[in-house]
Amino acid sequence: MALSAMTDEPKPPSDGSFEARLEAARRANAPQPAHGTQGGAMGTAFRLSADLVSAVVAGGGLGWALDWLFGTGPWLLMLFFFLGVAAGILNVIRTANGMNAAQQTDSAMPDTGAREGLEKDRQGNGLEH
Repeated sequence: MALSAMTDEPKPPSDGSFEARLEAARRANAPQPAHGTQGGAMGTAFRLSADLVSAVVAGGGLGWALDWLFGTGPWLLMLFFFLGVAAGILNVIRTANGMNAAQQTDSAMPDTGAREGLEKDRQGNGLEH
């Protein structure tokens, strides 16, 4: 009796198709937007500054270590410091462009009903597998 109780799991309701239930579960588990823009802006600013600072520190540390290893004076430190600055700026630009593209994609279709309609159109036209 105990074995059968362990194997009998509650089954989800079968009132809709699998795709509809999956979409409902995705909507229920989707991350909710922040209530204010200040928290989002602070997080973005912290992420971008951390990207820049970490690249500069990594470049400077690598240059310092190589100078110490080879005894070349401040030359490798200066070279890798400026390479770290360039890499940090490129990382910030790349991250900001990615965030901007994601924000434009989200704002292009704010209505979830329109998204569902688009998904149904794609499935009906055979564009999605």
